[in-house]
Amino acid sequence: MAHSQEWSASFASAPTSALCFYDEIMVPRMFDPWAELLLDQLTLQSGQAVLDVACGPGTVARHAAQRVGPRGRVTGCDLSQAMLELARSKRSVGDSAPIEYLECPADSLRVADDAFDVATCQQAVQFFPDRPAALAEMRRALRPGGHLGIAVWCAIEDSPPFAALKSALGQVLGTDAADAFGAGPWGFSDPDSLARLVNDSGFTDVKVRRYELPLVFEGGPGQLLLTLRATSVATALAQLPESDLSELAAATEEATRSITFDGIVRSHATSNILTAQVGSS
Repeated sequence: MAHSQEWSASFASAPTSALCFYDEIMVPRMFDPWAELLLDQLTLQSGQAVLDVACGPGTVARHAAQRVGPRGRVTGCDLSQAMLELARSKRSVGDSAPIEYLECPADSLRVADDAFDVATCQQAVQFFPDRPAALAEMRRALRPGGHLGIAVWCAIEDSPPFAALKSALGQVLGTDAADAFGAGPWGFSDPDSLARLVNDSGFTDVKVRRYELPLVFEGGPGQLLLTLRATSVATALAQLPESDLSELAAATEEATRSITFDGIVRSHATSNILTAQVGSS
């Protein structure tokens, strides 16, 4: 849990400039397609109210706004001011619902009781310092009969590009740094633990399914390496001498050799997606 909290703190304190790497590289290649898949499990309807918890730069919120249309409404919550600035800077697409962005942590949501039909949380539950409290808040915000959708990455070995990054980090920064990296986004990978957390929070009809989607970095290992600028190891990397950065680049290229074709990293990422419901009163 400590490593996950380090990641959470790095996101909360990161400047907008650092998170641009996250937004420009990871969102279109990872979080956009996974947002679509997450929302597919929830079958949103026109006019619904959607809450996106730990919304980041508004990826799921924007896709949800398109699905519920102008008669619906979407609220995105995040504790990172920089992430919310990115989210607010993006224009609406087509006939979308209005989106309101609120700065607040997942375990103290600034929303009313029984106010939403659907709550989502994409790749953030693993970072929450108090997961039961965050789930209780989502349940509080949902109306009776409301639906919950959560995505949490499987083990890092099931997402080969990031397993390769972990290996490269181990060579240059040591085992502790590599383990801290791997225990962040991929540190809550057990589907049974995820299901138990949600079930114990009072949700019903809890289901967890494992999905795999393609992941391509057309800029090759160097582009993959840039994703580290929005992680818990960013500060350590900024302090490295040029010789160590060159060593890290070489180690990343070697670690991704088996998934690099004509200079392009072609692989996949794997995630658990949970759906659940609030019992009707």
